[in-house]
Amino acid sequence: MRFLARVAARVPDRTAVRHGSVTRTYAELFDHAARFAGVLAARGLRPGDRVALMFDNRVEALECYLGCLLGGFTAVHVNDRLRPPEVAAVLDDARPALFVSSTTDADLVVDKGFAGLLDSATPLPAVVTPADTPGIVGYTSGTTGTPKGVVHTYANLARIVRHMPVHYGLRPGSRCAFTGTFSFVAGIWGVLLPHLFLGGEVSFMAGLPADEWVDRMVAERSQFTYVPSPLAPAFTAEVRRRPEVLASLTGVLHSASALRPEVMADLVAVVGDRFVETWGMTETGAPVTATVPGDWGPDCAADDVHASTGRPVHLASVRVVSPSGDDLPPGGTGELLVSSETLFAGYHDRPQETAEVLRDGWLHTGDVGRVDAAGYVYITDRLKDMVVTGGMNVYPAEVERVLATMPGVAEVAVFGVPSERWGETLVAAVVPAPGATVTADGVAGYCRERLASYKKPTDVMVVDQLPRNAALKVRKPVLREAYLSR
Repeated sequence: MRFLARVAARVPDRTAVRHGSVTRTYAELFDHAARFAGVLAARGLRPGDRVALMFDNRVEALECYLGCLLGGFTAVHVNDRLRPPEVAAVLDDARPALFVSSTTDADLVVDKGFAGLLDSATPLPAVVTPADTPGIVGYTSGTTGTPKGVVHTYANLARIVRHMPVHYGLRPGSRCAFTGTFSFVAGIWGVLLPHLFLGGEVSFMAGLPADEWVDRMVAERSQFTYVPSPLAPAFTAEVRRRPEVLASLTGVLHSASALRPEVMADLVAVVGDRFVETWGMTETGAPVTATVPGDWGPDCAADDVHASTGRPVHLASVRVVSPSGDDLPPGGTGELLVSSETLFAGYHDRPQETAEVLRDGWLHTGDVGRVDAAGYVYITDRLKDMVVTGGMNVYPAEVERVLATMPGVAEVAVFGVPSERWGETLVAAVVPAPGATVTADGVAGYCRERLASYKKPTDVMVVDQLPRNAALKVRKPVLREAYLSR
Protein backbone atom coordinates (compact mmCIF):
# COMPACT_ATOMS: atom_id res chain seq x y z
CA MET A 1 0.00 0.00 0.00
CA ARG A 2 3.01 2.27 -0.42
CA PHE A 3 1.40 3.71 -3.54
CA LEU A 4 -0.09 6.50 -1.41
CA ALA A 5 3.37 7.88 -0.68
CA ARG A 6 4.22 7.84 -4.39
CA VAL A 7 1.00 9.58 -5.40
CA ALA A 8 1.36 12.14 -2.60
CA ALA A 9 4.89 12.93 -3.78
CA ARG A 10 3.76 13.27 -7.40
CA VAL A 11 0.59 15.34 -6.93
CA PRO A 12 0.67 16.62 -3.32
CA ASP A 13 -1.83 19.44 -3.84
CA ARG A 14 -4.41 17.44 -5.79
CA THR A 15 -7.69 16.82 -3.94
CA ALA A 16 -7.88 13.17 -2.93
CA VAL A 17 -11.17 13.03 -1.04
CA ARG A 18 -14.06 15.31 -0.20
CA HIS A 19 -17.09 14.95 2.05
CA GLY A 20 -19.26 18.04 2.05
CA SER A 21 -17.01 20.91 3.14
CA VAL A 22 -14.24 18.57 4.32
CA THR A 23 -11.42 17.95 1.83
CA ARG A 24 -7.99 16.38 1.89
CA THR A 25 -5.19 16.80 -0.58
CA TYR A 26 -2.95 13.82 -1.22
CA ALA A 27 -0.25 15.37 0.94
CA GLU A 28 -2.71 15.84 3.79
CA LEU A 29 -4.20 12.37 3.40
CA PHE A 30 -0.77 10.74 3.48
CA ASP A 31 0.33 12.82 6.45
CA HIS A 32 -2.81 12.02 8.45
CA ALA A 33 -2.56 8.31 7.63
CA ALA A 34 1.11 8.24 8.69
CA ARG A 35 0.26 10.06 11.91
CA PHE A 36 -2.54 7.61 12.69
CA ALA A 37 -0.04 4.79 12.19
CA GLY A 38 2.18 6.67 14.62
CA VAL A 39 -0.67 6.80 17.15
CA LEU A 40 -1.00 3.01 16.94
CA ALA A 41 2.74 2.50 17.31
CA ALA A 42 2.82 4.84 20.31
CA ARG A 43 0.17 2.66 21.96
CA GLY A 44 2.47 -0.33 21.67
CA LEU A 45 1.01 -1.97 18.58
CA ARG A 46 3.40 -3.77 16.26
CA PRO A 47 3.07 -4.60 12.54
CA GLY A 48 0.64 -7.50 12.11
CA ASP A 49 -1.45 -6.56 15.14
CA ARG A 50 -5.18 -6.36 14.49
CA VAL A 51 -7.01 -3.02 14.73
CA ALA A 52 -10.82 -3.12 14.63
CA LEU A 53 -12.34 -0.14 12.81
CA MET A 54 -16.04 0.76 12.92
CA PHE A 55 -17.03 3.99 11.18
CA ASP A 56 -19.87 5.92 9.73
CA ASN A 57 -19.12 7.84 6.53
CA ARG A 58 -16.33 10.31 7.21
CA VAL A 59 -12.92 11.20 5.84
CA GLU A 60 -11.27 10.14 9.10
CA ALA A 61 -12.40 6.58 8.44
CA LEU A 62 -10.38 6.46 5.25
CA GLU A 63 -7.37 7.94 7.04
CA CYS A 64 -7.54 5.20 9.69
CA TYR A 65 -7.70 2.39 7.13
CA LEU A 66 -4.80 3.92 5.21
CA GLY A 67 -2.86 4.39 8.45
CA CYS A 68 -3.27 0.71 9.31
CA LEU A 69 -2.04 -0.32 5.87
CA LEU A 70 0.88 2.11 5.90
CA GLY A 71 1.97 0.83 9.31
CA GLY A 72 1.73 -2.86 8.49
CA PHE A 73 -1.22 -3.46 10.82
CA THR A 74 -4.27 -5.62 10.09
CA ALA A 75 -7.49 -3.61 9.75
CA VAL A 76 -10.54 -5.50 10.99
CA HIS A 77 -13.66 -4.09 9.37
CA VAL A 78 -16.72 -3.81 11.63
CA ASN A 79 -20.00 -2.80 10.01
CA ASP A 80 -21.28 0.31 11.79
CA ARG A 81 -24.88 -0.80 11.21
CA LEU A 82 -24.48 -3.73 13.60
CA ARG A 83 -26.12 -3.68 17.03
CA PRO A 84 -23.95 -3.96 20.18
CA PRO A 85 -24.34 -7.77 20.56
CA GLU A 86 -23.32 -8.21 16.91
CA VAL A 87 -20.32 -5.93 17.34
CA ALA A 88 -19.32 -7.89 20.41
CA ALA A 89 -19.45 -11.15 18.43
CA VAL A 90 -17.08 -9.75 15.81
CA LEU A 91 -14.67 -8.42 18.42
CA ASP A 92 -14.74 -11.72 20.30
CA ASP A 93 -13.78 -13.53 17.12
CA ALA A 94 -11.16 -11.04 15.90
CA ARG A 95 -9.55 -10.30 19.28
CA PRO A 96 -8.08 -6.97 18.12
CA ALA A 97 -5.31 -5.19 19.98
CA LEU A 98 -7.29 -1.95 19.65
CA PHE A 99 -10.87 -1.00 18.76
CA VAL A 100 -11.26 2.36 17.00
CA SER A 101 -14.72 3.76 16.28
CA SER A 102 -16.68 6.89 15.51
CA THR A 103 -20.03 5.59 16.69
CA THR A 104 -19.67 3.78 20.00
CA ASP A 105 -17.54 3.32 23.09
CA ALA A 106 -14.17 1.99 22.02
CA ASP A 107 -10.50 2.00 22.99
CA LEU A 108 -10.12 5.04 20.75
CA VAL A 109 -13.15 7.11 19.73
CA VAL A 110 -12.67 9.23 16.62
CA ASP A 111 -14.55 12.46 17.21
CA LYS A 112 -13.81 16.17 17.06
CA GLY A 113 -10.61 15.56 19.03
CA PHE A 114 -9.13 13.35 16.32
CA ALA A 115 -7.31 16.25 14.66
CA GLY A 116 -5.60 17.12 17.94
CA LEU A 117 -4.60 13.49 18.41
CA LEU A 118 -2.95 13.47 14.99
CA ASP A 119 -1.25 16.82 15.55
CA SER A 120 0.55 15.44 18.58
CA ALA A 121 1.53 12.18 16.85
CA THR A 122 4.82 11.36 15.16
CA PRO A 123 4.28 10.13 11.59
CA LEU A 124 5.28 6.51 11.17
CA PRO A 125 7.32 5.78 8.04
CA ALA A 126 5.70 3.30 5.67
CA VAL A 127 6.50 -0.26 6.74
CA VAL A 128 7.64 -2.98 4.35
CA THR A 129 5.10 -5.67 5.20
CA PRO A 130 5.49 -9.39 4.43
CA ALA A 131 3.19 -10.27 1.54
CA ASP A 132 1.23 -12.89 3.47
CA THR A 133 0.38 -10.55 6.37
CA PRO A 134 -3.40 -10.08 6.71
CA GLY A 135 -4.18 -6.57 5.49
CA ILE A 136 -7.96 -6.32 5.89
CA VAL A 137 -10.33 -8.77 7.55
CA GLY A 138 -13.93 -8.26 6.45
CA TYR A 139 -16.63 -9.98 8.45
CA THR A 140 -19.48 -11.89 6.91
CA SER A 141 -22.03 -14.06 8.67
CA GLY A 142 -21.76 -17.81 8.36
CA THR A 143 -24.62 -20.15 7.53
CA THR A 144 -25.27 -20.45 11.25
CA GLY A 145 -25.39 -16.67 11.63
CA THR A 146 -22.03 -16.49 13.41
CA PRO A 147 -19.52 -13.96 12.05
CA LYS A 148 -16.56 -15.15 9.99
CA GLY A 149 -13.53 -13.00 9.23
CA VAL A 150 -12.57 -13.08 5.54
CA VAL A 151 -8.81 -12.52 5.38
CA HIS A 152 -7.20 -10.65 2.50
CA THR A 153 -3.42 -10.36 2.70
CA TYR A 154 -1.33 -7.34 1.75
CA ALA A 155 -0.28 -9.11 -1.45
CA ASN A 156 -3.86 -9.88 -2.40
CA LEU A 157 -5.04 -6.35 -1.65
CA ALA A 158 -2.35 -5.10 -4.01
CA ARG A 159 -3.62 -7.46 -6.72
CA ILE A 160 -7.21 -6.32 -6.16
CA VAL A 161 -6.33 -2.63 -6.28
CA ARG A 162 -4.38 -3.03 -9.51
CA HIS A 163 -7.09 -5.19 -11.06
CA MET A 164 -10.14 -3.06 -10.37
CA PRO A 165 -9.46 -0.29 -12.90
CA VAL A 166 -9.37 -2.84 -15.72
CA HIS A 167 -13.00 -3.91 -15.74
CA TYR A 168 -14.31 -0.59 -14.37
CA GLY A 169 -12.59 1.25 -17.21
CA LEU A 170 -10.93 3.70 -14.80
CA ARG A 171 -8.32 6.13 -16.06
CA PRO A 172 -5.62 7.91 -14.03
CA GLY A 173 -7.15 10.80 -12.11
CA SER A 174 -10.67 9.31 -12.22
CA ARG A 175 -13.23 11.32 -10.25
CA CYS A 176 -15.51 9.03 -8.25
CA ALA A 177 -19.00 9.81 -6.93
CA PHE A 178 -18.82 7.37 -4.02
CA THR A 179 -22.34 6.30 -3.07
CA GLY A 180 -21.13 3.47 -0.87
CA THR A 181 -20.52 3.61 2.87
CA PHE A 182 -18.03 2.13 5.29
CA SER A 183 -20.67 -0.47 6.13
CA PHE A 184 -19.45 -2.36 3.04
CA VAL A 185 -15.85 -3.56 3.30
CA ALA A 186 -15.70 -4.22 -0.45
CA GLY A 187 -16.12 -0.51 -1.10
CA ILE A 188 -12.75 0.08 0.57
CA TRP A 189 -10.65 -2.26 -1.54
CA GLY A 190 -12.97 -2.19 -4.55
CA VAL A 191 -13.55 1.56 -5.08
CA LEU A 192 -11.69 3.80 -2.63
CA LEU A 193 -8.20 2.31 -2.81
CA PRO A 194 -8.21 1.85 -6.62
CA HIS A 195 -9.14 5.51 -7.13
CA LEU A 196 -6.39 6.64 -4.78
CA PHE A 197 -3.97 4.29 -6.54
CA LEU A 198 -4.79 6.16 -9.77
CA GLY A 199 -4.37 9.59 -8.18
CA GLY A 200 -8.13 10.14 -8.50
CA GLU A 201 -10.65 12.07 -6.44
CA VAL A 202 -13.28 10.44 -4.24
CA SER A 203 -16.37 12.44 -3.30
CA PHE A 204 -18.67 10.93 -0.67
CA MET A 205 -22.30 11.03 -1.87
CA ALA A 206 -23.97 8.25 0.11
CA GLY A 207 -27.56 8.97 1.13
CA LEU A 208 -28.21 11.69 -1.42
CA PRO A 209 -31.50 11.53 -3.34
CA ALA A 210 -31.07 10.97 -7.04
CA ASP A 211 -31.52 14.62 -8.02
CA GLU A 212 -28.86 15.87 -5.58
CA TRP A 213 -26.58 12.99 -6.52
CA VAL A 214 -26.73 13.90 -10.21
CA ASP A 215 -26.42 17.62 -9.41
CA ARG A 216 -23.19 16.91 -7.53
CA MET A 217 -21.85 14.75 -10.35
CA VAL A 218 -22.53 17.50 -12.88
CA ALA A 219 -20.84 20.11 -10.67
CA GLU A 220 -17.81 17.91 -9.92
CA ARG A 221 -17.60 16.36 -13.41
CA SER A 222 -17.70 12.87 -11.91
CA GLN A 223 -16.46 10.08 -14.12
CA PHE A 224 -17.48 7.00 -12.11
CA THR A 225 -20.31 6.08 -9.77
CA TYR A 226 -22.01 3.09 -8.19
CA VAL A 227 -25.78 2.61 -8.47
CA PRO A 228 -27.39 0.69 -5.57
CA SER A 229 -30.36 -1.44 -6.60
CA PRO A 230 -32.98 0.59 -4.66
CA LEU A 231 -31.91 3.82 -6.39
CA ALA A 232 -31.60 2.45 -9.93
CA PRO A 233 -35.04 3.57 -11.21
CA ALA A 234 -34.72 7.08 -9.70
CA PHE A 235 -31.14 7.42 -10.98
CA THR A 236 -32.23 6.35 -14.47
CA ALA A 237 -35.05 8.89 -14.49
CA GLU A 238 -32.77 11.67 -13.26
CA VAL A 239 -30.06 10.98 -15.85
CA ARG A 240 -32.73 10.90 -18.54
CA ARG A 241 -33.81 14.33 -17.31
CA ARG A 242 -30.25 15.65 -17.01
CA PRO A 243 -28.22 14.04 -19.80
CA GLU A 244 -25.44 16.61 -19.37
CA VAL A 245 -24.04 14.38 -16.61
CA LEU A 246 -23.02 11.94 -19.33
CA ALA A 247 -20.52 14.46 -20.70
CA SER A 248 -18.06 13.41 -17.97
CA LEU A 249 -19.47 10.11 -16.71
CA THR A 250 -17.61 7.12 -18.17
CA GLY A 251 -18.44 4.30 -15.73
CA VAL A 252 -21.69 3.29 -13.98
CA LEU A 253 -21.32 0.23 -11.77
CA HIS A 254 -23.97 -2.05 -10.33
CA SER A 255 -23.29 -5.12 -8.19
CA ALA A 256 -23.99 -6.77 -4.82
CA SER A 257 -27.70 -7.54 -5.30
CA ALA A 258 -30.03 -8.57 -8.08
CA LEU A 259 -31.37 -5.93 -10.45
CA ARG A 260 -34.49 -6.88 -12.37
CA PRO A 261 -33.68 -7.32 -16.08
CA GLU A 262 -36.20 -4.68 -17.17
CA VAL A 263 -34.72 -2.15 -14.72
CA MET A 264 -31.22 -2.92 -15.98
CA ALA A 265 -32.34 -2.60 -19.59
CA ASP A 266 -33.85 0.82 -18.88
CA LEU A 267 -30.68 1.98 -17.15
CA VAL A 268 -28.54 0.76 -20.05
CA ALA A 269 -30.84 2.55 -22.48
CA VAL A 270 -29.90 5.81 -20.72
CA VAL A 271 -26.21 5.37 -19.89
CA GLY A 272 -25.26 3.01 -22.73
CA ASP A 273 -22.01 1.08 -22.62
CA ARG A 274 -20.86 3.00 -19.55
CA PHE A 275 -22.78 0.41 -17.53
CA VAL A 276 -20.89 -2.42 -15.79
CA GLU A 277 -22.57 -5.33 -14.01
CA THR A 278 -20.39 -7.56 -11.82
CA TRP A 279 -20.64 -10.58 -9.56
CA GLY A 280 -18.35 -11.36 -6.67
CA MET A 281 -18.33 -11.72 -2.91
CA THR A 282 -16.21 -10.81 0.07
CA GLU A 283 -14.25 -14.04 -0.35
CA THR A 284 -13.32 -13.27 -3.98
CA GLY A 285 -11.98 -9.79 -3.26
CA ALA A 286 -12.39 -8.54 -6.81
CA PRO A 287 -15.39 -9.39 -8.99
CA VAL A 288 -15.43 -12.77 -10.68
CA THR A 289 -17.55 -11.76 -13.66
CA ALA A 290 -18.21 -8.45 -15.36
CA THR A 291 -19.88 -7.08 -18.45
CA VAL A 292 -17.91 -5.10 -21.02
CA PRO A 293 -19.04 -2.27 -23.33
CA GLY A 294 -19.67 -4.56 -26.30
CA ASP A 295 -22.21 -6.56 -24.31
CA TRP A 296 -24.86 -3.88 -24.69
CA GLY A 297 -24.93 -3.92 -28.48
CA PRO A 298 -27.17 -5.95 -30.79
CA ASP A 299 -24.44 -8.49 -31.53
CA CYS A 300 -24.15 -9.73 -27.94
CA ALA A 301 -24.22 -13.55 -27.92
CA ALA A 302 -25.66 -13.90 -24.40
CA ASP A 303 -28.96 -15.68 -23.91
CA ASP A 304 -30.17 -12.62 -21.99
CA VAL A 305 -27.41 -10.16 -21.10
CA HIS A 306 -29.75 -8.10 -18.90
CA ALA A 307 -30.27 -11.14 -16.67
CA SER A 308 -26.59 -12.06 -16.57
CA THR A 309 -23.59 -10.90 -14.57
CA GLY A 310 -21.30 -10.89 -17.58
CA ARG A 311 -18.43 -13.27 -18.28
CA PRO A 312 -15.47 -14.26 -16.08
CA VAL A 313 -12.86 -11.52 -15.78
CA HIS A 314 -9.31 -12.19 -16.94
CA LEU A 315 -8.12 -13.21 -13.46
CA ALA A 316 -10.93 -15.69 -12.80
CA SER A 317 -12.57 -18.88 -14.01
CA VAL A 318 -16.05 -20.23 -13.28
CA ARG A 319 -17.33 -23.80 -13.26
CA VAL A 320 -20.85 -25.17 -12.81
CA VAL A 321 -21.00 -28.49 -11.01
CA SER A 322 -23.66 -31.02 -10.11
CA PRO A 323 -24.27 -32.16 -6.50
CA SER A 324 -21.76 -34.98 -7.15
CA GLY A 325 -19.11 -32.47 -8.27
CA ASP A 326 -19.23 -33.22 -12.00
CA ASP A 327 -18.87 -30.34 -14.44
CA LEU A 328 -22.11 -29.49 -16.21
CA PRO A 329 -22.40 -28.52 -19.89
CA PRO A 330 -23.42 -25.00 -20.98
CA GLY A 331 -26.93 -24.25 -19.77
CA GLY A 332 -26.79 -26.77 -16.93
CA THR A 333 -27.79 -25.44 -13.50
CA GLY A 334 -25.66 -26.23 -10.47
CA GLU A 335 -23.33 -24.72 -7.88
CA LEU A 336 -20.92 -22.08 -9.16
CA LEU A 337 -17.26 -22.69 -8.36
CA VAL A 338 -14.68 -19.94 -8.75
CA SER A 339 -10.92 -19.89 -9.24
CA SER A 340 -9.36 -16.43 -9.09
CA GLU A 341 -6.03 -14.75 -8.42
CA THR A 342 -7.79 -12.54 -5.86
CA LEU A 343 -9.36 -15.21 -3.64
CA PHE A 344 -9.15 -14.70 0.10
CA ALA A 345 -6.53 -16.47 2.22
CA GLY A 346 -9.16 -18.10 4.43
CA TYR A 347 -11.45 -17.40 7.36
CA HIS A 348 -9.77 -15.98 10.47
CA ASP A 349 -9.01 -18.83 12.89
CA ARG A 350 -11.45 -21.17 11.10
CA PRO A 351 -9.38 -23.74 9.19
CA GLN A 352 -12.17 -26.29 8.97
CA GLU A 353 -14.66 -23.83 7.48
CA THR A 354 -11.96 -22.57 5.13
CA ALA A 355 -11.30 -26.12 3.95
CA GLU A 356 -15.01 -26.67 3.35
CA VAL A 357 -15.25 -23.86 0.80
CA LEU A 358 -11.70 -23.79 -0.64
CA ARG A 359 -10.97 -27.11 -2.31
CA ASP A 360 -8.20 -27.73 -4.82
CA GLY A 361 -7.96 -24.03 -5.60
CA TRP A 362 -11.71 -23.60 -6.21
CA LEU A 363 -14.08 -21.57 -4.04
CA HIS A 364 -17.44 -23.28 -3.56
CA THR A 365 -19.62 -20.18 -3.60
CA GLY A 366 -22.94 -21.65 -2.49
CA ASP A 367 -24.54 -19.76 -5.38
CA VAL A 368 -26.59 -21.72 -7.89
CA GLY A 369 -26.55 -20.69 -11.52
CA ARG A 370 -25.64 -21.52 -15.06
CA VAL A 371 -23.27 -20.46 -17.83
CA ASP A 372 -24.66 -20.12 -21.34
CA ALA A 373 -22.91 -21.24 -24.52
CA ALA A 374 -21.30 -17.81 -24.94
CA GLY A 375 -19.83 -17.87 -21.43
CA TYR A 376 -22.23 -15.47 -19.67
CA VAL A 377 -22.97 -16.31 -16.04
CA TYR A 378 -26.46 -16.27 -14.49
CA ILE A 379 -27.15 -16.44 -10.75
CA THR A 380 -30.46 -18.18 -10.16
CA ASP A 381 -30.53 -19.20 -6.48
CA ARG A 382 -28.41 -20.10 -3.46
CA LEU A 383 -27.65 -23.46 -1.96
CA LYS A 384 -28.02 -22.00 1.48
CA ASP A 385 -30.56 -19.63 2.92
CA MET A 386 -28.60 -16.40 2.71
CA VAL A 387 -30.68 -13.42 1.59
CA VAL A 388 -29.14 -10.37 -0.12
CA THR A 389 -31.24 -7.32 0.71
CA GLY A 390 -30.06 -3.96 -0.56
CA GLY A 391 -26.62 -5.48 -1.13
CA MET A 392 -26.29 -6.64 2.50
CA ASN A 393 -26.00 -10.34 3.34
CA VAL A 394 -28.51 -11.62 5.90
CA TYR A 395 -28.64 -15.17 7.20
CA PRO A 396 -32.13 -16.19 8.35
CA ALA A 397 -30.70 -18.38 11.13
CA GLU A 398 -29.42 -15.27 12.87
CA VAL A 399 -32.83 -13.55 12.65
CA GLU A 400 -34.61 -16.72 13.72
CA ARG A 401 -32.50 -16.95 16.88
CA VAL A 402 -33.58 -13.44 17.84
CA LEU A 403 -37.26 -13.96 17.07
CA ALA A 404 -37.27 -17.20 19.03
CA THR A 405 -36.86 -15.04 22.15
CA MET A 406 -39.79 -12.75 21.27
CA PRO A 407 -42.80 -13.10 23.59
CA GLY A 408 -45.74 -14.64 21.76
CA VAL A 409 -43.63 -16.53 19.21
CA ALA A 410 -43.79 -20.31 19.49
CA GLU A 411 -41.93 -21.16 16.28
CA VAL A 412 -40.47 -19.09 13.46
CA ALA A 413 -38.82 -19.54 10.08
CA VAL A 414 -37.34 -16.64 8.11
CA PHE A 415 -36.87 -16.65 4.34
CA GLY A 416 -36.29 -14.25 1.46
CA VAL A 417 -38.70 -13.16 -1.25
CA PRO A 418 -38.18 -10.89 -4.28
CA SER A 419 -38.41 -7.14 -3.70
CA GLU A 420 -38.52 -4.47 -6.41
CA ARG A 421 -36.73 -2.00 -4.16
CA TRP A 422 -34.20 -4.15 -2.29
CA GLY A 423 -33.66 -7.10 -4.60
CA GLU A 424 -34.84 -9.35 -1.77
CA THR A 425 -36.54 -8.79 1.56
CA LEU A 426 -37.19 -11.01 4.55
CA VAL A 427 -40.47 -12.58 5.64
CA ALA A 428 -41.02 -14.33 8.97
CA ALA A 429 -43.38 -17.29 9.09
CA VAL A 430 -44.58 -17.36 12.70
CA VAL A 431 -46.50 -19.89 14.75
CA PRO A 432 -47.95 -17.77 17.57
CA ALA A 433 -48.01 -19.00 21.12
CA PRO A 434 -51.54 -19.86 22.37
CA GLY A 435 -53.56 -16.68 22.76
CA ALA A 436 -50.80 -14.44 21.33
CA THR A 437 -51.03 -12.02 18.40
CA VAL A 438 -47.96 -11.39 16.25
CA THR A 439 -47.78 -8.47 13.79
CA ALA A 440 -45.29 -7.36 11.17
CA ASP A 441 -44.68 -4.09 13.02
CA GLY A 442 -44.07 -5.95 16.25
CA VAL A 443 -41.58 -8.34 14.66
CA ALA A 444 -39.75 -5.49 12.87
CA GLY A 445 -39.52 -3.45 16.06
CA TYR A 446 -38.27 -6.39 18.11
CA CYS A 447 -35.55 -7.14 15.55
CA ARG A 448 -34.60 -3.49 15.12
CA GLU A 449 -33.67 -3.28 18.79
CA ARG A 450 -31.42 -6.33 18.56
CA LEU A 451 -30.14 -6.48 15.00
CA ALA A 452 -29.03 -4.12 12.25
CA SER A 453 -32.11 -2.58 10.64
CA TYR A 454 -31.53 -4.25 7.28
CA LYS A 455 -31.92 -7.67 8.93
CA LYS A 456 -35.50 -7.14 10.09
CA PRO A 457 -38.36 -8.99 8.35
CA THR A 458 -40.66 -6.62 6.50
CA ASP A 459 -43.68 -8.91 6.61
CA VAL A 460 -45.11 -11.71 8.71
CA MET A 461 -47.06 -14.77 7.63
CA VAL A 462 -48.94 -16.36 10.52
CA VAL A 463 -49.20 -20.14 10.17
CA ASP A 464 -50.61 -22.94 12.34
CA GLN A 465 -47.44 -25.00 11.97
CA LEU A 466 -44.18 -24.98 10.02
CA PRO A 467 -43.97 -27.53 7.18
CA ARG A 468 -41.17 -30.03 7.80
CA ASN A 469 -39.57 -32.90 5.92
CA ALA A 470 -38.84 -36.39 7.25
CA ALA A 471 -35.71 -35.12 8.94
CA LEU A 472 -37.86 -32.48 10.69
CA LYS A 473 -36.12 -29.65 8.81
CA VAL A 474 -38.36 -26.72 7.89
CA ARG A 475 -39.31 -26.71 4.20
CA LYS A 476 -38.73 -23.05 3.41
CA PRO A 477 -39.53 -23.40 -0.32
CA VAL A 478 -43.04 -24.44 0.72
CA LEU A 479 -43.35 -21.37 2.94
CA ARG A 480 -42.01 -19.10 0.21
CA GLU A 481 -44.44 -20.49 -2.35
CA ALA A 482 -47.36 -20.11 0.08
CA TYR A 483 -46.40 -16.52 0.82
CA LEU A 484 -46.00 -15.55 -2.85
CA SER A 485 -49.29 -17.17 -3.84
CA ARG A 486 -51.35 -15.36 -1.19
